[in-house]
Amino acid sequence: MEDYEDAYELESDIYAKNFKTPHQIMMEKWEASGRDLYKYLDSIPWDSEWLRHDTDEEKYAKDVSREYNRHPFKKFIPKPKEYIEL
Repeated sequence: MEDYEDAYELESDIYAKNFKTPHQIMMEKWEASGRDLYKYLDSIPWDSEWLRHDTDEEKYAKDVSREYNRHPFKKFIPKPKEYIEL
């Protein structure tokens, strides 16, 4: 990495490379939303969109499957109807 003697040199180099800081990206989104707080917050991808939690039925099916897979005599017991491949 290059050494910069002062902060102004670093700042001018960043802008010369057309590099956007996270703050600049955030401000562009804020301006694009027309300074409307709710539009701005809706434009942010929150955890709930990419991290989906299991429903109660899915949790139960996973528990049943886990119990079946740990059972010592699973070769002799029929698979439960809730069984899912993990």
